[in-house]
Amino acid sequence: MTDRSDSPAYLALPQSARGVLAAIEQAIGGGDSASVSYLSFMLDHRITHTVVSSALPMLVNLGLIEIETGPRGSNVFRFSNRWRTIDEVEAKRLAAVAREVKPHRTFGKPPGAPKPVKPSPPPKPMTVERPRVMQRRVPSLPTRQWQDDG
Repeated sequence: MTDRSDSPAYLALPQSARGVLAAIEQAIGGGDSASVSYLSFMLDHRITHTVVSSALPMLVNLGLIEIETGPRGSNVFRFSNRWRTIDEVEAKRLAAVAREVKPHRTFGKPPGAPKPVKPSPPPKPMTVERPRVMQRRVPSLPTRQWQDDG
């Protein structure tokens, strides 16, 4: 059989996804699987979160790796042999499917649902209120005997 780097599945990968695959290969080494977190991708391999997030679905779709959830927010990666069964046309299609932008999750009503109609409020009366004039209150102090004008 062909080597992984010469397969149509590997050739359909962009350069960034190949870097993520190389980092996973380095983490697995000679073992069966490896647990790699996003932080280790960033610190050890200088690969950003957005690159890893877009590359992992592509690597899974093309059958190069399998992902399981691991402890403490890390992923457990294993090599897969599904890439051997993917031809060139199928590899291009799977890569395009992985590149599709998925819509954000919304918690509202579905877009086809009818919107409730609010009744219009009754018209307001046409009266004009005049502003109230505030009269100033003068403090009243008791008068003293010597102030008496009487």
